[in-house]
Amino acid sequence: MKLSQKMLKAGWSITKEKDGNFCVYASDGIKYTYLTATDSWIEPVEEIEAELDRQLKEISENKRSPFISASRMTSLYHSKNASQPIKLLCEKRLLQGKSVLHLGTGLDNLAKQLLIESGCAEVADYDPNFYPDTSVLERQYGAVIANYVLNIVPLDDRKDIYKLIKDALKKNGMAYLTVQGIWPVKNKYKIIKEYEDGYLIKTGYNTTFRKGYSKEEFLKEIKQILGGNPRLITMFYSNPFVQWVKQ
Repeated sequence: MKLSQKMLKAGWSITKEKDGNFCVYASDGIKYTYLTATDSWIEPVEEIEAELDRQLKEISENKRSPFISASRMTSLYHSKNASQPIKLLCEKRLLQGKSVLHLGTGLDNLAKQLLIESGCAEVADYDPNFYPDTSVLERQYGAVIANYVLNIVPLDDRKDIYKLIKDALKKNGMAYLTVQGIWPVKNKYKIIKEYEDGYLIKTGYNTTFRKGYSKEEFLKEIKQILGGNPRLITMFYSNPFVQWVKQ
């Protein structure tokens, strides 16, 4: 595939679809499609090359991290079923009547519909790759959901996400946070090497970051960064699901 090596260098996520074509998710909400039958891109090659050059320049100037970009692309692909945390929140109607910010939505396509049906007053999606409208971050909400977001970036980036969560909540607003546990990170992925407090792993064509948490470590990290008293709601296998209330 033409340009594929440069795309991987930029941290773009390349995925092969069921029809044999390739979808390439660049950062900043950009998507390109490669048709294998015609050995060509749907989008103009010049446009793709210009965006690649722009992002590679930012990487060379340390304004962008390629593996963090790739990590942020590894969003959940729940095209047929919503994620377990979303299902639980909806089944128990924990967000009934609340305005909700779904942070790092990824491709959890059914989440918004299910949340509205369960009684949420409104749901705003934000994802730097798939729902990049930052205007939704200028408001405050009764609840923020962030599933499998905090475990895909290193600590400095996590601190930025924690701050975003806190700033987006009204007083007494609730954050519902899910991360991967230790077992899936160590056993489901090809680990390349340790990196900061996690690992660089191979996911598909990309090198991405992963951190696995015990429930104790996740609760401790939330308390250290956000304060308050985070509470474990449940475990999805080894994945902790936690509630935090803004005081």
